Amino acid sequence: MAEFETAARFEAPAAAIWPFVSWDGMPCLVEGGFFTAADFPAGPEIRPGALRRVSTANGVFVERLEEYRAEDHYYRYRLIDTGPFPLTDYVGVVVVTPAGSGCCLKFGHSATLVDTDAASWRESWLAIENQVFDFIRGRLA
Repeated sequence: MAEFETAARFEAPAAAIWPFVSWDGMPCLVEGGFFTAADFPAGPEIRPGALRRVSTANGVFVERLEEYRAEDHYYRYRLIDTGPFPLTDYVGVVVVTPAGSGCCLKFGHSATLVDTDAASWRESWLAIENQVFDFIRGRLA
């Protein structure tokens, strides 16, 4: 089992960061080049069980929303089709926490890795998350 978390502070209120990372905000990240497309096969309704399909240059993966609390800027999701990723049983969490005049954005996940080591997976995963942090900072500037 591999578990990783990373977080960054932003000098912006949580309400300014949430649209980038909320369940239905994923298409915003397509503009940053992290994904080639993101859509909602059964429609954009935000509810447990909702699906989100995300395309990358290497393939497509599908996520299912498990828990969503917009008032807390929090959601938990599960990959139900891991696509090109070397893992199974992936559960992710996104949290934006107010912090005075700013906020902190946290990404976390746990997964069982398949044919890869934790250090390699962690390095790849953190590189993507840090690019997301930089993209959001650039959009806020």
